[in-house]
Amino acid sequence: MTVQQTTAPRMAPAPAEQVRPLIGMPADTPADVNPDGPMPTKPANAVINILGVLGNHPALLSGVLPMLTALGEGKLPLRDSELVVLRVAYVLRSRYEWANHLVIGKWSGITEDEIARIPAGPDAPGWSEHDAALLRAVDELRGPEARLSDSTWQRLSATFDQEQMLEVLVTVGAYSMLAYILKSCDVAIDDWLPEPADLP
Repeated sequence: MTVQQTTAPRMAPAPAEQVRPLIGMPADTPADVNPDGPMPTKPANAVINILGVLGNHPALLSGVLPMLTALGEGKLPLRDSELVVLRVAYVLRSRYEWANHLVIGKWSGITEDEIARIPAGPDAPGWSEHDAALLRAVDELRGPEARLSDSTWQRLSATFDQEQMLEVLVTVGAYSMLAYILKSCDVAIDDWLPEPADLP
């Protein structure tokens, strides 16, 4: 199933000059790119569209941003968190999340073969037990029980400490929340992404 972008977003991003102070970006930040970074084509002064849309409600953006920053600077290995986000993006059919985190996921070490397996879920052959448990955590939290099973908890907690376990739960919740906003507001994929891939 392919989710088509509508001709115009339901809610446009707030002007970048209005959002930059809210996210702590100096007005004179240069438009340079970091080709060795996780988003190699993103200008340093670009306000990504999801933050721009949240910028229409400054108090809400100011509340959400610290959580997203804490996750981005958190205890989970980046590859693990990106596997979780990509599974959330796939399950919730969020084109924006998929396109952005496909780039970051590849940079974090997720292979093309692994990306191709994400839609098949945790039971697809080829996953390590740990990776399968990460994907299964998404499916269980998004399922009717909204709770990690004992087996998934045990598998992940054999590797993760308490802070990392909490980050798994918050990552699934935070990126599910963002998917609701992205899809309901028809947020456009950022134009600096190189040929953003559609959902499989």
